[in-house]
Amino acid sequence: MTSDTELLPAELQRLLQLFSSLPDVRFPDLDVASLQDAVARVKERHLELMHIEAQQQAVRTALDDEHEALLKKGHRLLAYLKVFAEADEQLAEKVATVSLPRLRRVATQSATSSVSEPSVTPPVDGPKKRGRPRKESATDALFGDAQAAQSA
Repeated sequence: MTSDTELLPAELQRLLQLFSSLPDVRFPDLDVASLQDAVARVKERHLELMHIEAQQQAVRTALDDEHEALLKKGHRLLAYLKVFAEADEQLAEKVATVSLPRLRRVATQSATSSVSEPSVTPPVDGPKKRGRPRKESATDALFGDAQAAQSA
């Protein structure tokens, strides 16, 4: 929640504090109580605005999601039309002129789960070996399996 110091300008706050320190001073239509009421109304409007902005953000997110779903269907339709238009040259030319915007990247399940639940990685004994693994010769594989079977 926003504090009074962020909501009201500093000079206005100083002026209100100065006037509050003078309880016996009154001006027409201006007293401490009426100024406190005005500050309370400003706070109410600010809270109302924050709620409306939160609702607006939720609606904007829903709109973006619906737009993305429609764009995804459009990409599928374009792919189907390209295949369908292979036999019709005129249609193929028309389909070739269509250019849809790219889809936004959606976070994958593994990316979201790694953020919410920290994964435990086993300790590494040394630096990771680089390159391709060594080929095992056919005889090593055959005799290695036979030796394992005999010892078991």
